[in-house]
Amino acid sequence: MYRNRISVTILAAAIAAAFAPAYAQDTPPADSVAPQSTDASQADQAQTNQAQTNQAQTPKQGTAQHDDQKRVVNLSQVTVTPLRQSLESAQSLKRDARMVVDSIVAEDIGKLPDNSVADAMQRITGVQVAQGFQGETSSVVVRGLPNVITTLNGREIFSGVGRSFAFQNLPATAVKTVSVYKSSEASLPDGGIAGVVDMQLYRPFDFDGAKVAATYTATHSKYGGRTDPNFSVLASDRWQTGIGEVGALVNASFMAQHYQYNAVWGDFPKVLTDGTGTPIRTDAGNLIAAPNGFGADYNIGRRQRPELNYALQWKPNDSTEVYAEGLYDWVSDDYSQPFYFSFPVGAVSPSNLTVTDHCYANQLTGSPFEGQTICDAASGTWVGNTYAATSTQAHVQHGRDMQHAIGVKWQGDRLRLSSDLSYGVTAFEDDTFIIDTFLKGPVTTVWNGTAGNQQNWSLGNNQQLDPNNYYLNGLFQTWHTERGKQYAWRGDGTWDINGSFFSYLDFGLRYADHKAEYNGSVEISTPPPGGAGTGNITETPNPANQVTARFPDSYFCAMPTTSAIPVSWLTGCFNYLTENADAIRGLYGLPGGLAPVNPGRYYHIDEKTAAAYLQAGYDTTLFGLPVDGLMGVRMERVKRNLDAYSFNAATSVYTPLTVNTSEPVYLPNLSINLHLTDALQLRLVGAKTVTYPGFGQLNPSISLNPGTINRAGVAASGNPDLKPIKSNNYDASLEWYFSPSGYVSGGVFYRDITGYIQNYVTDVTINGEAYQLSSPQSAGSGHLDGAEVAYQQFFDFLPGALSGLGVQLNYTYIEGSTRSPQFIGGPSVTSPLQNVSKRNGNAVLMYEKYGWSARLAYNYRSRYIDFFTQPTVAGVYDEIEPANQLDFSLGYDVNPYTTVVLSATNLTGEDLHQFWGDGNTRPRDIRYQDRTIGLGVRFKL
Repeated sequence: MYRNRISVTILAAAIAAAFAPAYAQDTPPADSVAPQSTDASQADQAQTNQAQTNQAQTPKQGTAQHDDQKRVVNLSQVTVTPLRQSLESAQSLKRDARMVVDSIVAEDIGKLPDNSVADAMQRITGVQVAQGFQGETSSVVVRGLPNVITTLNGREIFSGVGRSFAFQNLPATAVKTVSVYKSSEASLPDGGIAGVVDMQLYRPFDFDGAKVAATYTATHSKYGGRTDPNFSVLASDRWQTGIGEVGALVNASFMAQHYQYNAVWGDFPKVLTDGTGTPIRTDAGNLIAAPNGFGADYNIGRRQRPELNYALQWKPNDSTEVYAEGLYDWVSDDYSQPFYFSFPVGAVSPSNLTVTDHCYANQLTGSPFEGQTICDAASGTWVGNTYAATSTQAHVQHGRDMQHAIGVKWQGDRLRLSSDLSYGVTAFEDDTFIIDTFLKGPVTTVWNGTAGNQQNWSLGNNQQLDPNNYYLNGLFQTWHTERGKQYAWRGDGTWDINGSFFSYLDFGLRYADHKAEYNGSVEISTPPPGGAGTGNITETPNPANQVTARFPDSYFCAMPTTSAIPVSWLTGCFNYLTENADAIRGLYGLPGGLAPVNPGRYYHIDEKTAAAYLQAGYDTTLFGLPVDGLMGVRMERVKRNLDAYSFNAATSVYTPLTVNTSEPVYLPNLSINLHLTDALQLRLVGAKTVTYPGFGQLNPSISLNPGTINRAGVAASGNPDLKPIKSNNYDASLEWYFSPSGYVSGGVFYRDITGYIQNYVTDVTINGEAYQLSSPQSAGSGHLDGAEVAYQQFFDFLPGALSGLGVQLNYTYIEGSTRSPQFIGGPSVTSPLQNVSKRNGNAVLMYEKYGWSARLAYNYRSRYIDFFTQPTVAGVYDEIEPANQLDFSLGYDVNPYTTVVLSATNLTGEDLHQFWGDGNTRPRDIRYQDRTIGLGVRFKL
C-alpha cells in the first residue's frame, strides 16, 4: 500500500510539472541526431569534454532540444565559477545519460569534495557510507545494497580477492568524475544488482594545452593527535607532431593519517544468573538480561596511501585515437588493536543490581526460558576471581592495486568502433601478532549503566594500572595474503542506422580471465611459557607468568581514556611486540618466523567470463512528444574452477577439493525517455541484473580458531553452492532542469531479488569443542523499493553577495525484506535486509562569489540492521545508529593560480552507536568518530 502511495505521488508531480512554465523557450526537436557510442571509454571521453567546456560534445538521442534550451538561457548576469561549473557538468551527465545516473564532478583539478573517493561518494543521491574500525570510510552501498561493480575509466577494477574496489584506496585529488549508474543497460558490465560506480581519471586531451596543478593539505585529527601531510601533483601537455597530436599526463598523490578509532562494547545480552547458574529474577518474577561481559577495542595506527596514474593519447588523424593509461595505488597500515575486557556475568553473583522497566519476551530460541518476560538490567557490580584481561593485536598490513590498459577508437561517418585490452593486479597482506595478559583476582567489575547509549564500566580500585597485577596468557598469531589478477578485453561498436524508428545499434564483446587466491595461517592460542596453572588461574596465577618477571618496563603502554572508560589501562606496546616477535615466540616455545599455512584457509579460483550484447536505440514520438530509449540484451557465461580443501570434522583431516561450475545468464533491458518539455523528462527503465558470490564466500572449507578461556571457538566457512543473486529492476524518474545548474528530480524504484546472500552465525560442535560458525547462505526471495528526490540551485536572483548562495538537497526512502531462515536450519520468516537504512539524505549549503567558495554539508542515514548474529534474548540481529556528520570547507582564491583551503569534518563530534536488537537499552558498542581540521593550498598553471 505504501509503495502505491509513493507511485501516485510521483505521478501526480509529473502531471503537474508537465504543465508548468519552462525557464526557456520551447524549440522543435532536431531533424537528426548523431548516435551515442556505447563504448565506455568513448562515452567517458564525451563526458570529459562536456565537463571542461560545459557543453554536450557528443549529442544523444532526444537531447538536441536540451542543447537548444541551454543556448537560450540568459547567463549575462551569471559568472561561471568552478563550483557552479562542476554542478552544471554533473547535471548534464544526469540529464543526458541513457539510464538513471547521478554524478559528482571535480570543481577543478584536485578539488573533488572530501579526501578519498569513498568519502566523496556520500554526497551522491541514494549512496550510503559507513566507517570501518580503522577510522576511514570502508563501506559504500547504493540504495541500501552493497552489490556494486566498480569501473575505472569504463573497465572493471577490484581490490584483493573481492569483486569490488576499495574506494578508500583512491584519493579524491586523482579523480575527475564519479558516476553511479543506478539502472542498467546492455553495454554496462554486469555484476552489481545495486548498480555500477564508474570513476574517471584525467587524460591529457581533457585540457587545451599544458597544465600543471598541485595541492598540499595538512590535516589534524582530534583523536589521532597528529598533523599529517596530504599532497598531489599533476602535469599534462599535448603537442602537434608529424605523426598527429600526442598528449601525456602524470598524476601523483600521497595521503597519510595518524588515527585512533576507539570502541567500548558490551557482549551479547543473556539471562542473568548467580554464581551457581540459577537465574536471578525481579520482584515480579521476571527474568533479567545483562551483557555477557564488558570491553573496549581500540585501533591506533598510522596509514599511508601513495598513488600514481598516467595517460598517453595519440590522434594520428581526426577519426582515430590510440591511448595507454594506468593506475598504481598502495596502502601501508601499521596499527595496534588493544583490547580491555571483563567477563564476570554469570561467574559470580552481582550486587548493587538495578533493572530497567524495558521488558519483552525472551527471544532466545531453544532456551528453557524462551517466551518468558525478561527485563534489561541497568547497572551492577561483580566481585570475585573472575576473568579480566588486556590484549594487544599488532597488525602490519600492506596492499596495492594496479591496472594498465591500451586501446584504440575509430569513428567513421556512421560507424564507431573501439577496442580495449587491460591487465590488473591486486594484493593485500596482513600479519597479526597477539599477546594476552590477564589480571590477578579478585577482580571488581563496576557497571555504571548505559547513559549516553554506551556501556559505562570500570575495574574497582583501578587495579588495571598496576603492572604487577598482570600475568601472561596465550600467544596468538595469524597472517593471510590475498592475490587477484585479471586480463580483460572488450570491443564495442555503434552503427548509425538513421531509421524512422531505430536510430542506432550498439554491439560488443567482452572476455575476462580473473584469478583470485587466498592463503592463511593456522590460528592456535599457545599457552604461556610457565604453563597455564591449575585451578582458578585468576585466583592462583602461576608466578612464572608474571609479566614484570618476563618483560622489561618498556613492555607496557597506557591506553587513552574515553567517556565510557574514563581511567587508563595497560597493555603490550605495539613497537615492543613487532620488534621482538621472534624472541617472544622463543619464550613461548615456538619457532621463529610466521605460523604455518592452514589448508582450511586456502583457495584458488579461476573465473573466465565471456559476454556479448546487442542493443538498439530508438527515437520516435508519443502523443506528439519526443520519446527515445534503449532495448537490448546482454548474454554472459561464467566458467569457474575452484581449488580448495574440504574438512572432515571426525578426523580433522583436510582433503584437496575441486569444484567446477558454468552458468549462462541473459540480461534484457528496456528504457523509455519521454521529453514532456525542453526542460522536463520522464524516464522509465526495466532491466535484469546479477551479482556473483564473492570469491571468499565460495570457499567450501572450514577455518577453525579454537576457543580460549574467555570465548568460544570461531569458525568460518564458505559455500560453493551459492548461486548468483538475481534481480529484476524497475525505475521511474521525473527530472525538471530549470537552469544549467538547477534541477528538481523525483524517482521510485523496485528490486525483485532472488537468492540474496546473507551471513549467519551458528553455534556448532566440532571435535567436541564449541564453535560459532559464520557462513553465507542464499537467503531466498526478497524485494527492495523506495523513492528518492533531489534538488539543487544557485539563487542568482538574490541581490549582491547573496546571489552566490546555493543549496543541494537529496533524500532517499528505502524498504526491503527477504524471506529466509533467521538462523541456519530454522523456519523461513520475513526479515529486513542488512545495510538498509529507511531514511537517507544530504543537505549542502554552498556559496561561491568574490573569490570565496564555501560548503557546509550534512549527511544523514537512519538506523539499520548491520548483521545477523547468533540467537540471543534480544533476537538474531544488531542495529547501527550511524554517526551523521556535519562537514565544512572554505576556500579563497588569492589569485588566479592559488587558492587557500580550510576544511573540517564531523564538526558536531557525532559517534556511531550499535545495539543488540531494537531499542536503546542494550548498547553493543559506541565507536568514537574522529574530528579533523585541514589547512591547505591549491596551485595551478
